[in-house]
Amino acid sequence: MELQRKRSFNTSTVSHDFRKEYKGSFLETKCRKVKKDSKKNGLKSIAEWILTKTSTKKTGATGSTMTSSTTIAQKIESGAKIVTVHEKPSYFDRIPNEILFQILENCKSGDSVLAARRVSHRFNVCMDHIADVNVNVLSRLVISGLGRKGIEMRWVSYVGQKTKTTVIPWNIIKSATSSFEFNFRRFAIQRILLKNVPLSDDLIDFLRRQFQFADLSKLIQLSLSQVDFSPSNSLSLHRFLAPLAKTLEIFEITQCNGMRADSVTDEHLAQLDASTVRRICIDGVKFASGATRNLDIGDGALRRFARLGAFPTMILDRCAVTTNTVCDYTKEWFEQCNESEKQLRSQVCTVKRCPKVKGSQFESECRRRGLRCKNRRGSGSLTLYNVQEENTKREFTIALAALEDKELAEKLKTSSIDNQNNCNLLTVPVLSV
Repeated sequence: MELQRKRSFNTSTVSHDFRKEYKGSFLETKCRKVKKDSKKNGLKSIAEWILTKTSTKKTGATGSTMTSSTTIAQKIESGAKIVTVHEKPSYFDRIPNEILFQILENCKSGDSVLAARRVSHRFNVCMDHIADVNVNVLSRLVISGLGRKGIEMRWVSYVGQKTKTTVIPWNIIKSATSSFEFNFRRFAIQRILLKNVPLSDDLIDFLRRQFQFADLSKLIQLSLSQVDFSPSNSLSLHRFLAPLAKTLEIFEITQCNGMRADSVTDEHLAQLDASTVRRICIDGVKFASGATRNLDIGDGALRRFARLGAFPTMILDRCAVTTNTVCDYTKEWFEQCNESEKQLRSQVCTVKRCPKVKGSQFESECRRRGLRCKNRRGSGSLTLYNVQEENTKREFTIALAALEDKELAEKLKTSSIDNQNNCNLLTVPVLSV
């Protein structure tokens, strides 16, 4: 007797075949997606279970010996016999690589990624291959001093409206092996601000180690505010600027103390890219001693920018620039100014407390170069000089601030004492016979 398979779908009573309508329909696609999601959910559950077992194993292992991830042969002496104990590898290390990568792909959040890395060395190596590197654009990286406690690093993202703070002790900063590579590899920094920190070689070495991992191609600003220059030398700032200076548009040193003549020099400004920099501000200079001094920023910096056709907005405080060079810098701006810059009505260069630049001499030097110069009173001790060419509306504004009366008297007093000492040194005493 021949056996026939029973038909599950009787077409004799129903004229429409629903099976043909089901093939390739939305319902079939949805069912396939459910099957894929069930596989993904299963792998995700396995990943969560592994992370849970790992944390439970670590907490329950207090006071006991945890099993090693690799096979270890231990020899235990028991009386006269030596017994060899072979420890079995962990079941985490028995998982095939294909399944392991599928499990770890479900670890996307920051907490799950860190937990997976703590499972074993194998898990940590695998996460290096599958972890998504999301670059965070830092609008600001603010490094503030906390006294003896250390420094505070705050990264701010304007796009994501997020901020995060990390406190780093001085012992970690001074350690030559300390590294935050995992964080800085995901940073694209736009602005770096240092506030109230000592510019020591230890801090500079620490920051240079971190910056080598970050993306600095978008860096446009470096600001040092209330920074203590007393533990640094001329080479310290040079080393700090080396990896940062090429893309800077704004370079600021304001209200810094403990400075010396070589703290900021023409060589430091020469590290900046003249075609990129738009603003240089050196203001509120406070020297280490009470004597009035000048920074070694002189005519060389202005001549270099004029030669390269770059005229950034500048604020120079207590520098060694001279009146003739400032006038030449103004004249070069009119001669090299592009036609597209005619819409720019004014360009400002502020020279403050520079003893070699005098207002009366500046006016006469400008007129000698064929420039019209008009002075007017500015805010505080500033005197503004609006310099114009003939038949043009463009102006180059020079803001001069003279030395205060106390500082000028102190300088004259110091110079008279020096002259007196020199005379005493040159005077030959007459010995009475």
